[in-house]
Amino acid sequence: MDQQAMRLDALQEIVNIGGGNAATSLSQLINKSVQMDIPTIEFMEYEKVYETICSEDEQVRAILMKLLGQEGVFLFVLSPDDAVKIADMVLPESVEASEELVDSANKELVNILVNSFLNALNKMLGVDLIASVPVAAQDMFGSILSSVYIEQEQYDSQIFIIKNEFYSDGNKIEGALYFVPKPGVLEKLFETLGL
Repeated sequence: MDQQAMRLDALQEIVNIGGGNAATSLSQLINKSVQMDIPTIEFMEYEKVYETICSEDEQVRAILMKLLGQEGVFLFVLSPDDAVKIADMVLPESVEASEELVDSANKELVNILVNSFLNALNKMLGVDLIASVPVAAQDMFGSILSSVYIEQEQYDSQIFIIKNEFYSDGNKIEGALYFVPKPGVLEKLFETLGL
């Protein structure tokens, strides 16, 4: 098995644990059963993201969380329609989903996803990785992704992507969680994992 495959296997294990924890936390949040497909992970070329996941000019909602101390940004991207579906899932039926409540529901979802992933990493590595509070944005996908890339001084062509799919009462939550690190951060992580 080559080094890249070993790294993906190790990350897949961490993501599986984090995803299971996220599903449990979401169930508690909405007081309903939440099922999760096995998350998929991959490293993808920057330009290929626009070709295979989301076009550059597509309007999206995004939630950003910074990895404090380690220098990186988690970016959860979903369509405006899916953002409203998440709010409908989280909010009581009697509450109408205003823009503010949609943002709040999506921030809470991403907070759970990111912190579940980081908690799995923390337990496995014996480290203390902490993320910032989530921030919501709505813009063209290309504009959001390129802004994060520039902010992180990241000129590597690869992006780490975790795709999650959760289901509750027949509703599907689908979104991609991107991690855009400062240069060298992923290499340090792999060194800690012995990879």
